[in-house]
Amino acid sequence: MVNAVDIKKVIAIGGSDPSGGAGIQADIKTLEELGVYAYTALAAVTVQNSKGVKSYDVLSAKFLRDQIEAILDDTKVHGVKTGMLGSSENVMEIAYLVSGQMIENSIIDPVIKANDGKMLVPEASITVLKKRLLPYCFMITPNINEAEWLTGINIRNVDDFVGAAKALKETGVEWVLVKGGHLEGGKAIDLLFDGKNEYYFETDKIPIKNVRGTGCMMASAICAFLTQGMQVYDAVGKAKTYVANKIKKAVLLGKGSLQAIHSFNEGELSEDRTD
Repeated sequence: MVNAVDIKKVIAIGGSDPSGGAGIQADIKTLEELGVYAYTALAAVTVQNSKGVKSYDVLSAKFLRDQIEAILDDTKVHGVKTGMLGSSENVMEIAYLVSGQMIENSIIDPVIKANDGKMLVPEASITVLKKRLLPYCFMITPNINEAEWLTGINIRNVDDFVGAAKALKETGVEWVLVKGGHLEGGKAIDLLFDGKNEYYFETDKIPIKNVRGTGCMMASAICAFLTQGMQVYDAVGKAKTYVANKIKKAVLLGKGSLQAIHSFNEGELSEDRTD
């Protein structure tokens, strides 16, 4: 029997996806599959399915704050992972949370656009995120498109990777992970940067495209592994393996993108697993 004091707890904050492929639903599945209890606070509610986002409503900052306070009034959490926040006001609520609470592991997945290109946050909120939230956060995990939005740098090669990572590090965030899965070529290259050291994760690209929620799963997995005491480099490497396995086993449940399938029997993953 697991002792309650040994259970790590993470609060996932973001948008709800009724089809379960991304957003809060993907966060919950990932965190709990990896042995972490998932609390949630909704910043937005979307109308979407495997074919894309049809519409969404952003919840008020007060309602978001009330959800978070209800959780923190009841228990201690060991990490926070954010996704779609939807407004500058909601970004500020998370800034208050991570600057005022003793939450060591704050992982920011800067959701800006849906896979179908629909903007999920006002452009003004990007500035607020950089100036008011990131200085207090442990890690930001943008993909190439998000890193370009955040820095204004066109990323075409590894040198551009480094430039974008340095620009993001200047916001004050402790760690930057720029994910290069969409970079041209046969390799998927991710760059982890702490301001001094560059750590590269290079793998062959998986010949499976259009899997939903991979960014949500990656950030949630990193947060889970960090709360369990793993070092940053190892947490990122294991999270990358975890997501790669989900991509390899993704299935077509609807009429659009592929869907990752979670199973509580697959929580323990080895670094060399390729099935």
